[in-house]
Amino acid sequence: MNAISVWPRPQHQPSARKASVALVAFSTEPLTPDAPLDARRFGMPAHPSVQELDVRSHARENDPGWFDDWHTGALAAIAERDLPDHAVLQAARHCHMVRLEVDDPADLGHLQVAWAVAGWLVSQGSLAILDAHAHRWHPGAAVAALATDRPFVLDAEVGIIVETGDGPGLAVHTRGLAKFARPDLIAIPETGEHDLLAQVLWRLARLSADGADIPVGQRMRFDEQHAFTTVAYQPDVNAPQLNLNNDGLLIVAV
Repeated sequence: MNAISVWPRPQHQPSARKASVALVAFSTEPLTPDAPLDARRFGMPAHPSVQELDVRSHARENDPGWFDDWHTGALAAIAERDLPDHAVLQAARHCHMVRLEVDDPADLGHLQVAWAVAGWLVSQGSLAILDAHAHRWHPGAAVAALATDRPFVLDAEVGIIVETGDGPGLAVHTRGLAKFARPDLIAIPETGEHDLLAQVLWRLARLSADGADIPVGQRMRFDEQHAFTTVAYQPDVNAPQLNLNNDGLLIVAV
């Protein structure tokens, strides 16, 4: 009997969007053919999103440029931050892509399904996992250590990014809300507002993950001094190009 409880989404408001998960595992050796995936061992609930799973392996020798793009440039800098030994990526000769796309889900079982497959890939020798939407690397050992009965934790799936550089107009934004069929959230802080706006975005990210569908034009009060509204994000028009691979919602003061 599979007794894995599905993570709930208590404020779900259905939308026309799709939730998208993309995990990429890297290994030095190919997978063992026909290796079984024990749902209970890896924390996979009995969930209909299993039918939407797309798992494919790629050998570096078939397209070295495409393969190396996954762990060079900005993703390499993130790997240096997230992985205790990012050299494992240079040693990798195989990657295994876990993709899952579902209609705006009423629960978060699709995330559990995807991470269960990631755990299985680690058991097959994968040393690092990239969460492509969240722009976050996970050491294989950390994925292997995930408890099968763990509760949902937002900051395991979504991050707050503070863009760096020179000049005004640098954004604070989320990454990872595509996994919840929700737009990522963006703000352009004035001097001294980074912490405040990060808190605002995190509160809204929590609502989004729980299923709330925040519309354009929504007015909200954060505290007695700060109120905001939402505007459709237009890259390079009302905010910088952030290459979110997702829709965006700009949070502006009123």
